[in-house]
Amino acid sequence: MDSPVNDLLWIEELLPPGYDAHPKHGGMAYYVDMKLVMILVERRGLYEHKGVSYSFELWNGVIFPVLKKAQNAFFLKYLFLENHPANKDWLYIPADQDDFEDQVKQMMREISKANPLLGLPIKMDAPDSAEKSATAKKKTAKKVRATKKSENAYFLSIAKKPK
Repeated sequence: MDSPVNDLLWIEELLPPGYDAHPKHGGMAYYVDMKLVMILVERRGLYEHKGVSYSFELWNGVIFPVLKKAQNAFFLKYLFLENHPANKDWLYIPADQDDFEDQVKQMMREISKANPLLGLPIKMDAPDSAEKSATAKKKTAKKVRATKKSENAYFLSIAKKPK
């Protein structure tokens, strides 16, 4: 497979065995245990996103997907992480950081330890429209519910049965 990243491929060697890699967002996405855990990107010179300028390159480094509500745990422990402006669920280490290699290794230990806060579950493809309509019909057929009145009558009949 031809990789869209070259200089950052050394990071791939730090992943635990059994990972999957696929091109994504102009870089390489890495999956461990059905979760997207990392994206490597190497597009230099881009400092602006949606009209806002940033002090770091936006697409040259390592992205770690973490749900927004779990990010504070990482910010407290790893002060070097940045929020990536393109996605609220991405934490980012720009490649031009002074201690980039050491910082990446620290985050890779979190992946190796299978930190449950790190990574985003893979979204399964939605079934096609024919399957959706069949599923919807099954669900509506199952939604027949007894009213409370008939439910209560049933329970009363059981309770009144002689023993």
